[in-house]
Amino acid sequence: MPVSQAARRSFDFLERCLSHVAEHWPQLSLSAGGHVGRLRNRLSQRWPSPEQVHTLFPSLSRHEAATVAWKIGGIEARNRILARYLEKDGDRMLPGLMPRPAPVLSRLHPPLILGFFHVGAPHALGAVFEWLPVPVLALRLGLRSPAVPTLTVLTIEGSTQQRALVFSRAMAHLRACGVVASALDFVSGPSLTVPFLGRSLELARGPFAMARLAGVPLVPLAARWYGGTVEVEVGDELVADGFSSPEICERKLATAATGWLENYLRSDPGEMGLGLLHRLVLSSDK
Repeated sequence: MPVSQAARRSFDFLERCLSHVAEHWPQLSLSAGGHVGRLRNRLSQRWPSPEQVHTLFPSLSRHEAATVAWKIGGIEARNRILARYLEKDGDRMLPGLMPRPAPVLSRLHPPLILGFFHVGAPHALGAVFEWLPVPVLALRLGLRSPAVPTLTVLTIEGSTQQRALVFSRAMAHLRACGVVASALDFVSGPSLTVPFLGRSLELARGPFAMARLAGVPLVPLAARWYGGTVEVEVGDELVADGFSSPEICERKLATAATGWLENYLRSDPGEMGLGLLHRLVLSSDK
């Protein structure tokens, strides 16, 4: 067996072991997973490579790009460990991921839409939603039992009619002064393409249409790892202007949301999600 394959299997085995340990020592497991992932990336120089990081952030030196790649490798390892745990025991979130409410959450006043991107720690957002004072309706690809009692999950997969029913239920949830959480960078239906990091990024149109029709703000947010716990970054409220055409209004909201994300990632490129990075690199190769 080639050495690279043996090393990959060894790292996979370590991550599986840490996902089992997570049930009893979550902070220790996730913190260790970050170190394992950084080492894995440093040795392989893949997933992502320093060159891929430099393509998106050309102002970085080669060493800085490599350091960012190591950090992304560590974040992705933590995400895989948490995802494995949730697949095994999806009825509950790991205890202690967010031991106290983040002060920025006090700025959120329902009804509103939380628009998140697949950067940082998206699988840990349930720990963030647990601290919100009202029930959260989360829209996601696929359907998995919620790990938080106050969280309801609906899948955005399926036919046009099924997606319309989900949209209608989300609108009703907002009218009842609830919170709807939706990924902005996963597209399963109509989309909007907006500028991002000197490239183009396709976003789901649904959350922006929902904000316009319901007359509620959309707030971008991202969860991030801090050792074995989770922190959250929250942007300013984005509100539809009410004067432009529906398409222009939604495009303005989408551009503002990606503008927040771009500033967030330029301040800390290591929070870039691996899947999003690959999408952007591939789009630049076309």
